[in-house]
Amino acid sequence: MAESPDSAKLRGSVADWGRFCARATAALEQHHGESPVLSPRRIAEIVAEVLPYPLGRVLLRRLRRLGWLVPEAVIPFDILDGPDCPAGVGGAWREVVRLAVFGLPGQGVPYREKHRQDVYQQLCSEILSSAVDLASLQSVAARVLNHPEVVADSMLGSMVRAFIAEREAALQAVMTPAQKEALKAQRSKLQRAFDAPGWSKYPTKEAMLPVLARLQRDFDGCLAQFEETRALQLLDKMRDLRRRYPVHVAAADLQRCEEQYDRLLKRAGQYRRQIQDLSAQGAAAARDGDDKTAAWVVRRLQAINTLLPNLLPARELERLQAEIFDSGRVRETRELRREFIEHQQKVAAKIRDLAGVIYRFHELAGKLSPEHEAYRRAELNYRRAVEEIRGMDTEWLSGLVLQLETLMEDFDDPTGDIHNQLDRFIASVRTALNRLCLEIRARRSKRPGPNLPAAPPTPPEGPPPAPPS
Repeated sequence: MAESPDSAKLRGSVADWGRFCARATAALEQHHGESPVLSPRRIAEIVAEVLPYPLGRVLLRRLRRLGWLVPEAVIPFDILDGPDCPAGVGGAWREVVRLAVFGLPGQGVPYREKHRQDVYQQLCSEILSSAVDLASLQSVAARVLNHPEVVADSMLGSMVRAFIAEREAALQAVMTPAQKEALKAQRSKLQRAFDAPGWSKYPTKEAMLPVLARLQRDFDGCLAQFEETRALQLLDKMRDLRRRYPVHVAAADLQRCEEQYDRLLKRAGQYRRQIQDLSAQGAAAARDGDDKTAAWVVRRLQAINTLLPNLLPARELERLQAEIFDSGRVRETRELRREFIEHQQKVAAKIRDLAGVIYRFHELAGKLSPEHEAYRRAELNYRRAVEEIRGMDTEWLSGLVLQLETLMEDFDDPTGDIHNQLDRFIASVRTALNRLCLEIRARRSKRPGPNLPAAPPTPPEGPPPAPPS
């Protein structure tokens, strides 16, 4: 089988891989000094630049084909050392590929954490070399805990205290019964009532377990009841315990609580949006006259308030109910206003019809003789119109005002616009009737007819009966 060009290039450069790896490491260190953050693609390009041109192209092409150059790629840290190593990235140039994929060793650990680990290892070595018994352990512990790095870094202090506790337990395990009794007498309050200890006792894991269990139990209860503020307070306490006693508080447990709190915030926001949508649905139903749906929404909101008061507080429930009830009142007001206007339009249409009959008869009376058929029909309609106009007196106007004011009783009219509209309408009705009466009298005085009814009396001037306040 013919050998591929890429394989030939790799095999011909095996002797130079150590030199290429050193060059790539130096180039990455230089670029990290200039730019603390480098993307996966940029790291691979830096490594490819120190390789011979054909090899650099082969490296980038293979990494791009594997999908390892995108920022979202999740690559196991031991992928190059196990049996699942993809073809073409192992063998002689594995270390160069490791630099191109993962970058410099330790770059994912912050400087502060690396420095903390260095100081911790140094202090632990000092404790091991100096503490041969409990007395020397107490002396070296006092000196180590007063170290400037330990005083300034609470995380480092908790790590050192945990190591001192482990060292003390190891020394006590090899003590004889007489030494243990002497130590117990030495620590007795009868002998050392007012002496300050050189270093504080670090709590054991058994002592921390009940505290953590209580915090997690309360935290789970807050999650179930959507108590976001209380859950955050408990989470802060667990964070503080993790910061002070990292040996006893597992990072995985704290991470799980962090994720649960994030899910709580997400679910609470989603449910609150659904509550707002439900309230909007109830308000829309109330506006459309669907009282059954609006009542169901109100009952649903009340049930949510009863079961999860932290998700829907009583004040928020009152506000949402008020919006639904206001929407219902708006619909009722709209219907009353429409009925009010329709009643006015009917009265106005009736007066216009009567005026049209009067004007039609007067027009035909000037053109046709009394014996004409059209004249007789117009005269009959005229008599009926005059009788109706005669009935539209002050008593009729008072009844009309009472009818319209009955419709206005349920209006929310803080500015008085509806009452002013009613006053203007009654005034226009009175003016129209007066004008009709004057028109009838004027025509009869010009051309009196022997059989025509007398003109109706003119409605008295003056304002209509005052509407009730």
